[in-house]
Parts: sequence; structure tokens; C-alpha cells
Amino acid sequence: MSDQRKADTKMPPAQQTQSNAAEQQNCAVCGKAITKTPIKRMGNFHCSVYCAEQGRERMENLDLEKIDFAALGPVVDRFMSTCQECPLVLKCREVRPFCGAYFEELHDDISMRWCCHAIYALSCMLSDGSVTRDVVQKVIKKAEEIARGRGNAGVSTVTLAMATGELMEDFSYAPYPDVPPPPPAEEHDHYLACVQCDKKFMDECLRETEEAEENLPQVEAQLDFPYCGHMRYEMSSMLLNPKVDMDKIKKLIDKSRKVMKEKEYKGGHFRIHYLALGRSIKNK
Repeated sequence: MSDQRKADTKMPPAQQTQSNAAEQQNCAVCGKAITKTPIKRMGNFHCSVYCAEQGRERMENLDLEKIDFAALGPVVDRFMSTCQECPLVLKCREVRPFCGAYFEELHDDISMRWCCHAIYALSCMLSDGSVTRDVVQKVIKKAEEIARGRGNAGVSTVTLAMATGELMEDFSYAPYPDVPPPPPAEEHDHYLACVQCDKKFMDECLRETEEAEENLPQVEAQLDFPYCGHMRYEMSSMLLNPKVDMDKIKKLIDKSRKVMKEKEYKGGHFRIHYLALGRSIKNK
């Protein structure tokens, strides 16, 4: 469905709060107030298809040589450097297209600003058919509840982790066939989206990520097999929620190990982590 058609279609019950969200956030491109149903792309809200397209084109035309990554802060360098040490990067690139199959569609379910990396994580949960859309919608509701409760501008990856950490409760395991969805016709490279992020949302993300970093040593102490560095940060972020303890983290790691063997991967790849996580959250 085109963006314009979405804008003109009556919203289902799950999307009724969209208009309120539009009142809370100005257009991510022009900065003007959003007075109608927003056009949502890359986790951002836009006042029009025109501005949504402007945002997309800016991402596509980023000049890497002009980006000052150091300006984003040392925590970004530490976070991104985990990829340089990871033995799983080729697998990461191999599965990236179909893991993002639901990226655009999931924008229909959000009612506030979201980090595009967090939306991609939700899409990963749906990448083999073992996790239902109901589970993902449950996660979205909890993450937005936490973000609003903390007075945040939107849902960051840290907020998402706090939500999934609280919701995960079923650590039983059963194998599932691997039925990946077809990759989207147009793949959106969200990996450099941080450099296009507005300062308020970015500052929230960096502050919370630095806070979560303090939990990294105790998470890494539980790992005896290769595990995505970004997912290590994610589990560290879960521990910022007082309803999450190390016992839950240990059980998730154990389930990830089982899913890893099921898929015949060589480590706790991000897809493995999110599948294990999604399967640990009950539908109701």
C-alpha cells in the first residue's frame, strides 16, 4: 500500500492513538506541526509524503566522508567497534534483507517516535514464523508505555530492551522450521540513521546506552560462545528495568544457544537473539 493510500485510509483500532502522537511531535523534516495522520518512515513521523521522501533521500545521499562519528560520542564508537571484533558479521550481512521484511509494515503499529534500529529488531522477531504479530504488538505497547513513563521523546533500543526484558517469561524451547519471509522490494539501510537523528532523541539514547554499559561485565560473564556485541548491550539495557534480573538473562542466553543450534549458526547472531527473545514472550 502506498504512503498516500495509508494516509487516506481509516485507521484500525490498533492505530487510534496515531493522531495524538502527531500532535506531540513535529515533522522530522520540516519541523512543522503535524495536523493530520502522519506518514511514518524510519521510525519518524512526517507531515506529508513529500517530507517523508525528503527524509529518505537524505539517508540515501549521505556522504560518509563528511560524517564526524567522533561527534556522536565515545559510547557510539565502543558500541560500533563490537562489529570489528565479531566473527558473525558475514552472516549478519547475509540475513539482513529478509530480517527487515516487516520493517515498513510495523510502522502501522507504532504511536510515537521509534528508533529505526528498534523497529528492525521487531522485524527480526518475525523472521522465521515462530513469533506472532500479536507478540510484537504487545512489545510495542509495553515499550511505548515505558518511554512515556520516563518522559522520553521516543522508543530507543534501550527502551525496547527494558520492555522485552520485562515481558519475557516463557523460556521453554521447541524447534521450529526456518521459513524466512521474502526480502522487501526496497531495502532500507538504517545502519547510519543515527547521524540523521535529532539531538534530543540522540542524547536520550546515548545517555541510556552509557548507563546500560555498566551492566556489560556481568552479562559477558555469562557467555561462553560468540554473541553479537550489540545484543550484549541489549541484555545490559534489560537490566535497567528493575523487573529484570540476571536469572532472566541467563535463561535467555540458554534459549539463544538452543535456537543457534536449531538454525545451525555459529554464535548468538542478532537474528538468533531476537528469535529467542520473541519466543519467550507469551501471546496473551
